[in-house]
Amino acid sequence: MTGARAAGTCRRATVLVALAVGAYAGSGALLAQPAAWPAKPVRIIVPFAAGGPVDAVGRTLGQRLSEGFGQAVLIDNRGGAGGAIGMEAIARAVPDGYTLGIGSLGGLALAPAIDPRLRYDPIRDVTPIASVAVTHYVLVVHPSVPAKGVQDLLRIARERRGQLNYGSSGVGSISHLIAEALQSAVPGVEMVHVAYKGLGPALSALLGGEIDLAFITLPQAEGPASMGRLRMLAATGSRRPDAAKGIPTLVEAGLRLHPVEGSYGLVGPAALPREVVLRLNAAVNAALKAPDFRQRFASQGFEAVAPNAPEDYARQIRADLEVFGQVVKRAGIKPEN
Repeated sequence: MTGARAAGTCRRATVLVALAVGAYAGSGALLAQPAAWPAKPVRIIVPFAAGGPVDAVGRTLGQRLSEGFGQAVLIDNRGGAGGAIGMEAIARAVPDGYTLGIGSLGGLALAPAIDPRLRYDPIRDVTPIASVAVTHYVLVVHPSVPAKGVQDLLRIARERRGQLNYGSSGVGSISHLIAEALQSAVPGVEMVHVAYKGLGPALSALLGGEIDLAFITLPQAEGPASMGRLRMLAATGSRRPDAAKGIPTLVEAGLRLHPVEGSYGLVGPAALPREVVLRLNAAVNAALKAPDFRQRFASQGFEAVAPNAPEDYARQIRADLEVFGQVVKRAGIKPEN
């Protein structure tokens, strides 16, 4: 072999070796990349026992996400301590997108506003992904209360200061804090709080005439109202419920109150990758546009919200936390244990 031919062969061999090394390095780099999310089942922690409203939202949403991503979505019920145990588990989860949770007004605003001992911070330790659904609350009175509207009720409450009583599902519940917010916003209105162990017992007491008024969910109120056993005066949210367009909101009735709804959304732990947050948000928003998904929520007593960004849900959580923090402070509400 001549010197020229030997040099050419050497150069070709060097190029081949370099290509082989590059290919090997490239394949290694590809293998080192994490698999596209989601590459395995996703867990959704529901901070309440099976069968309740938060669980229903989690299962309905989980099924739709499973269909969209082609991965199983497993529901993990972590009830206890009014949702605090489950919320702490969500906050402490590894932020890899495989453990998410269902946030609610109670777990993200009411419980933190009442109990400073909670071991999670709804702002610092939670990543809002998307608001999903709401349950509308309505102000209802027993037929013996001669009020045809909110202003009538307020007039009666002033005239009978300290004599009207209202029921709630417990100290620190939505139904309790809405009433406290109402009293704080209207000078001269003082009512007696009667706490029950759930809205069911509170509704029974109202129907039996043991209490004068209450804030209960719209699905609970519709049947008795249609039979004249109670009277619906106003809705507490930012707009009239789709199922009860004839009922004004408290704001429309002339009260300057923060709109309140039983809200539910998808959340994750802090530091959740932005790419995962945006993919989940897009999937939730696609579901919220689907008539069958909205109808399924409606059949369960919920109302699907409009498509929204993670930042929208974050602002909602902050606003609720600030407003109810002030209500709790003014009313002097303390944790029960």
